[in-house]
Amino acid sequence: MIWLTWRQHRAQALAGMVLVGFTAVVFLLYGQSMRGVYTQDGIGACLARGTGGDHCQTAMTAFMNQFNDLANHLLTWFSPLPGLIGAMVGASLLGREYEHGTWRLAWTQAVPRTRWLTIKISLISSGILVVTATLSAVFGWFRNPMDQVSGRFTPGAFDFEGLSLTGYTLFAFALGVLAGLLLRRTVPAIVAAFVAFIAVRLPVEFWLRQRYQNPVTLLLGPTGNHTMGPGTIPTSPGARGWTLSQGLVDKTGHLLSSTQNDQLSQKIGTLPTPAAGDAYLRGLGLHLKVVYQPADRFWTFQIIEASLFIGLATALLGIAIWHLHHRIT
Repeated sequence: MIWLTWRQHRAQALAGMVLVGFTAVVFLLYGQSMRGVYTQDGIGACLARGTGGDHCQTAMTAFMNQFNDLANHLLTWFSPLPGLIGAMVGASLLGREYEHGTWRLAWTQAVPRTRWLTIKISLISSGILVVTATLSAVFGWFRNPMDQVSGRFTPGAFDFEGLSLTGYTLFAFALGVLAGLLLRRTVPAIVAAFVAFIAVRLPVEFWLRQRYQNPVTLLLGPTGNHTMGPGTIPTSPGARGWTLSQGLVDKTGHLLSSTQNDQLSQKIGTLPTPAAGDAYLRGLGLHLKVVYQPADRFWTFQIIEASLFIGLATALLGIAIWHLHHRIT
């Protein structure tokens, strides 16, 4: 079975190796440039002692202006990657057998069809694990300087570093296997699996993820300079978590409307200094309310999200194996 699986899927395995090699070369070049500026401008030292001082603020602002768009845009091109890889590999597993009629030979040999499918799923899943873990390591190395400044909860970082990439790809693979079994055609199965992947993936990112744990809520000074309640929000950009919402609130804790914010902005614009503006807002009893997920929850969120998608993948593959066992072909 190992030799047969390799013969049938060696083109996909070689494509995975090429993808890893190409990705490593591209991100190595850009990553070296980013790391060079990070070291040369002393940003690591600034983060180690806090971000105060004009030099540190200027250096980090320049670094973000130079590399933030680059880091995010490069990873944007890879956003469909887990869905496409998983759907294409999974859909071909059974879809191709039905299209070519080779199932008549494969499932009449000494190996029962459910065992045949189980072994192939295990071997291919292991290959996906190796490829995605390697890609995650490459992406993590590339983004490390940017992560130190802006945190790891940005979509580009969270979706490609850690365990998430593997979970996404295995889920898309399971969708592809089940779609290939039901549709018996490779291309329609790829399309169906990819659409289903997106239909699950987007709500998780934009709605469910932020609810994995209750966020932290803090009240700061109106310009965010001083803590007004228990605890402190990280002031170093390297320690920043995921800000879910922030805005000025009044003495009763009610969020100001956009009209009220506009009026305050116009008033502050007439004051001579930022300190005068801060004093004016304090005189009105206003605070800055920040709701965020702390940076140290990154791996907790990674484990939760990867477990969610791997659990879904396991359930779908179990359904596919059960369905194949009971299906009259």
